[in-house]
Amino acid sequence: MFEWLTQNQYFIISMQVLVTMLIVPIMSSRLLTSITFNYGLKTFPDASAELKAFLVSAKKVFWTLVVFIFCFSCALVIHAMVNNTELLNWDNQSGLMVLYLLSMLPIITMSLMHRRLFKVLKAYSGSKRTASLRPRLLKDFVSRPLLAMIVAANLLFVITVLYFVQHPFDGFAGYANLVGLIVLDILFTVIIVVVFKDNKSGAFAKPEQRDAFKRKAIHINMLILALALFHISLSIWVAGTDLREYKLLTQSLFLQLVLVITAATLTLPKEMFQTDTIA
Repeated sequence: MFEWLTQNQYFIISMQVLVTMLIVPIMSSRLLTSITFNYGLKTFPDASAELKAFLVSAKKVFWTLVVFIFCFSCALVIHAMVNNTELLNWDNQSGLMVLYLLSMLPIITMSLMHRRLFKVLKAYSGSKRTASLRPRLLKDFVSRPLLAMIVAANLLFVITVLYFVQHPFDGFAGYANLVGLIVLDILFTVIIVVVFKDNKSGAFAKPEQRDAFKRKAIHINMLILALALFHISLSIWVAGTDLREYKLLTQSLFLQLVLVITAATLTLPKEMFQTDTIA
């Protein structure tokens, strides 16, 4: 089966289009509806009319963009299939990245929709805020299992680089990969610290709500870092061994996974929907 998948590259590309440009937008749209009704309307009933109008307008803009991008991407894939060429008359790997960037546009649009939603909620939330009596530390927001996963991903990356320094292949950057590893770790550490220190969640009046929101954002960033490192290590092994025919498949699956995770972040933690939290 895997041999058939690697040989039928058009199937891999078509699956990516289906997942990232149809299934993921459906997820995103449902999450926006869930937040609007299960959090927005329950927490701010006075905003009912404005929230419903917002939802109609947001979905209209969102789905117009999704349909356009989906049709455009399908046209690119069909053109390649009919003419038996690679995507964009370029190469399939680069074509997958172009499709991925196109599929990010609805996600970016949905992020802006969420920002609009929270501006509406902030207008009805008032100026009263409560603060936690116990100072929160970064360790209170970090997931130990995810931290262990990141450590494992870093170790695998280092071992992979050290192995291929001894068994190099064309295009392998050697120890420069370790510099990239350090940059990635620093980048995500900075992002996590910024999220931890951010106290501008105006739509959340209660400290437990803000903490739950921060905790989820930090966990998602930790997961993305671990997955990114695992994927890079896997890509090096694929490129440096006899598994090159799986390169397109692994790249496509990773891009799909990242987009699904990104879409899944556009929601609130489950604590936000509990009656005792939002009452």
